[in-house]
Amino acid sequence: MEKASLFAKRIGPRAVLKALPAVLLACGLGMANAAIYAPDDFADNGGTDLETMVMVKDGSGRVLIGGAFTVVEGQAGYQGLARFNTDDSLDNTLQVATNHFVKAIAVQADGKILIGGAFTAVRPTGSAAFTTFWGIARLNANGTLDSSFQNAPVGQVKANNNVRGIAVQPDGKIVIVGYFTAIDGTARSGIARLNADGTLDTSFNVGTGANAGVEDVKLQADGKIVIAGSFTAVNGTTIRGVARLNSDGSVDTTFVPNANNTAQPNGSHSGLFPVYQIAIQSDNKIVVNGGPLQFAGEWHRGVVRLNTDGTPDSTFKSFINDWGAAVALQDVGGEQKIVVGGSFTQVGERDVTSGAAIGTDITRQGIARFNADGTVDTDFDTSSGTNAWVWAVLPNTDGTVYLGGKFTSVAGQARRGIARLAELDPTTQLINFSQPEPGVYSALNGPNVAWTPAPPTTSTAGIAVTYTSLTPTICSVNPSTGAVTLPTPAVSGTCTIEANAPAGTQVIGGTTYNVNPATPVQQSIQIDAPPDQTITFPAQTTPRNLEDGDFEIAPVATASSGLAVTYTSLTPSVCTVSGTTVTPVAGGVCTIAANQAGGNVGSVSFDPAPQVTQSVTITAVPVPGTNTAKPVPTLGTLGLGLLASLLGVMGLRRRRVQ
Repeated sequence: MEKASLFAKRIGPRAVLKALPAVLLACGLGMANAAIYAPDDFADNGGTDLETMVMVKDGSGRVLIGGAFTVVEGQAGYQGLARFNTDDSLDNTLQVATNHFVKAIAVQADGKILIGGAFTAVRPTGSAAFTTFWGIARLNANGTLDSSFQNAPVGQVKANNNVRGIAVQPDGKIVIVGYFTAIDGTARSGIARLNADGTLDTSFNVGTGANAGVEDVKLQADGKIVIAGSFTAVNGTTIRGVARLNSDGSVDTTFVPNANNTAQPNGSHSGLFPVYQIAIQSDNKIVVNGGPLQFAGEWHRGVVRLNTDGTPDSTFKSFINDWGAAVALQDVGGEQKIVVGGSFTQVGERDVTSGAAIGTDITRQGIARFNADGTVDTDFDTSSGTNAWVWAVLPNTDGTVYLGGKFTSVAGQARRGIARLAELDPTTQLINFSQPEPGVYSALNGPNVAWTPAPPTTSTAGIAVTYTSLTPTICSVNPSTGAVTLPTPAVSGTCTIEANAPAGTQVIGGTTYNVNPATPVQQSIQIDAPPDQTITFPAQTTPRNLEDGDFEIAPVATASSGLAVTYTSLTPSVCTVSGTTVTPVAGGVCTIAANQAGGNVGSVSFDPAPQVTQSVTITAVPVPGTNTAKPVPTLGTLGLGLLASLLGVMGLRRRRVQ
């Protein structure tokens, strides 16, 4: 009956009653449950307007979320932090605002809420004003500021940069990690511990700390502290991505990822930092995920499990094909399974020595679950998962999983920033037809619309999907592939496509289920195909002289369509134009017109552009400063007579000398 209750969350009680006989039959036959997980009705009223970065539960089972959002479930007043009641309603008794994102949340045993992030001020519940708190603050359960949590001394700030992780010790002390280099004005690089009253615990000494950002922190049962991030050293000790500290802050020298084999890097390498998150199993093994490809010489793409001494667990061969950003543990039938979130699309296993694939990878979109032995949990099918990053995962004991991130769609259902996955009733099918990203397509790129992610050809039940254009004047669609095409010429407007899947059957674990028709899914993309174009024709500022002859138009004119511009002379008695060459005819104002007659680019048919003109003055007399030859001056009648007399005298004197 637990399974039936999950169905109720997804499809309502009446549909559950219809599904029960098939479910009970399947259970009686020992169904090998290859279940589809899809969003139930949690946060189906708009979710968060921007990304959700962290999710935790308090002692009452309420879910707190933090992130960069300013609106939750369509309601303003929830900026950076919000809480959901156990009945999934938004808790309007906690209305807190931060002036920047919240990345870390920890709930104390007394119900008080610690928040960390990039904020520098907090507006508590019931207040109209922000109070300065840099990086970390503590709230009472109702969202008011906890006055017993000490702010920074005068002239200092609490944390001088982003706080990314918070862990509360049993004694009430608070370990924080992040990108900061000082707490309360005292040097602390990436790692610090606060006393229960918020003051800096100076007995916790990590020396020079981490040499780069720290993303997460978790506490072991023995009081040791595990950290993860993009660092390559902690207090001068070379250790990459993951490290463990003793309870006094010193580096735990028994945690050595490369087992002192200096031929191998001491931790994460050969990929992209950071290591994002940590989960500590009941046997004290440590699961981390992030961007690296290898760990201490072994191939572990995106997710790795470490033995208690920090060395990679070679029996754990899990693989994800892109970033891992979240990891958590979920007890399923007495087995501690591993839920991971990120930006991946394929999961599987890899040989830890060679990196070669083991078996065939399978599709998992943004979220996946692995069995305790590292194999993919095929009972948790998220092949129709999220359309963007998953930053946080929060598993429940009933098999459902909360997730937060940057996504706007989960299994084709509109879910923004937050969602909860539940096992889908086998008589129900979904179509994972997502809103395209980006949501605008320029017809200049051609008639074949790039719709990403690609429309699916089958539903979650494996039944063929058919597509119809609801806006045939804007776009058409291939009914079986979902490929969208524009007419020529293209028309600006909204292209809306509807996906349908008929009733059918699917087999799960040897049991055949009658599957109801899918709820139609409509998605739209804006087509940008404006027929208008304009011409930019810069001023022609160089002076021109008739005697200089031909000259070139400079700068030339351009059309916004990219089509070629032509030129004509509007003053043929002063100048003519051929191509971009201007031939002066006479002095005066030469007016040149730039024209574009229209044409096709991609699927856009452009109208003629409005004519644009520029003028240049043609000078008919020499322009001062030019190199024009000067005329020889004349002597006149008197001058010529004097010259003749002078030459005659010179000739007479020459004869006398001879």
